[in-house]
Amino acid sequence: MRTSVFFNFILIFILISCSKTPQQEILYGKKTLVGSDKDPNGCIGSAGYTWSEAKKDCIRIFESGTSFVTYDAATGVMDSTKVAYVVLADDKSQAEVFYGGTDKPILLEAVAVMEGETMPKLFENNIELVDLIYYRDSYILRYQEKPTHMQAWSADSGLGKELFNTGN
Repeated sequence: MRTSVFFNFILIFILISCSKTPQQEILYGKKTLVGSDKDPNGCIGSAGYTWSEAKKDCIRIFESGTSFVTYDAATGVMDSTKVAYVVLADDKSQAEVFYGGTDKPILLEAVAVMEGETMPKLFENNIELVDLIYYRDSYILRYQEKPTHMQAWSADSGLGKELFNTGN
């Protein structure tokens, strides 16, 4: 009898210790496979992919886009720890701006540039009041006509390379 009680006690202890607490159910209840977090467009966020309306594809913005550093027009200070990425459509009719810390990118439409303009507006979104201009060997992102981010012009990298790349 004593052995039976001891055996039942051990059995109950094992069953209780193997059952999950409500906190464990929350933490371990659903097994999520890495890479199974597709958004409505089929992009896998855990792998760094996000939907680009300009490209009509899932992209990694840090691979497909060019980075612009934060620029404070009042002080002239640039901060490379806070960046925005610009992704161009393949036909260069649109530019999409991905700001760090925001979920929604802003789509800009190409603007016809008149020859001889000293500060041409290359892309704009009149609803969001964001545009991309070229001025003094720099590409400048502006919000309400105030500079927010900038990138130096280069034919070998960045937006300069993207805009003038003919597919070679």
